[in-house]
Amino acid sequence: MNTAAVKQSGLRSLRLGVAILFHPVDAFEELQKKKHLMSAVVLILLTLCVRIVTIYMTSFHITSLQPEYADLNLEIIRFVVPLISGVIACYLITAIMDGEAYFSQILTAMSYALIPYIVFAIPLAAISLVLSRGELGLYNSINLIIWLWVALLIFIQLKVLNDYSFKKSVGVLLLSIFAFITFWGTVGLVFSLTNHVLQFVREVSIEIRYLWEN
Repeated sequence: MNTAAVKQSGLRSLRLGVAILFHPVDAFEELQKKKHLMSAVVLILLTLCVRIVTIYMTSFHITSLQPEYADLNLEIIRFVVPLISGVIACYLITAIMDGEAYFSQILTAMSYALIPYIVFAIPLAAISLVLSRGELGLYNSINLIIWLWVALLIFIQLKVLNDYSFKKSVGVLLLSIFAFITFWGTVGLVFSLTNHVLQFVREVSIEIRYLWEN
């Protein structure tokens, strides 16, 4: 791919990103027509970078996560794993419910849905530097609006990419959330049970060794 093509692709992705904020339906329809996997990767990396920057920038009066206690690897896992599992859950449910979107399209659309966070999280972190502890409610309200915007975009992409009605989109979204929660609930249960079994085996082995030695 030559430089001109790369530049054109970058401008197209940038234009699409702006459209996501102001004309999401048209933007997701455009997203459905062409592959934008590279853009998805870039957006995911940008989101991770924004998260790391906000950890270190947000005022200590406001944030509950102090930079010195932050585990960046854990923060990356906490973002990437839910994103991928959410995309998988959404894809599986839409496949069952006569959806039209491919896995790559859902992944890309989910990545574009994060643009409000990418754009506004750092400015919000900067604003937190001039806020007092008493203005925590204002900070939390703005942060909530950003994530509600992201959630709305996720709903819109689900509706547009699969050509669902509003009612069906709500149902599929709820089923996707249920599948997501069920999956991680099962993982948590298996992990807990495995941990208990290992603990039991460890205690039994210690007891047997004690009896053998005495």
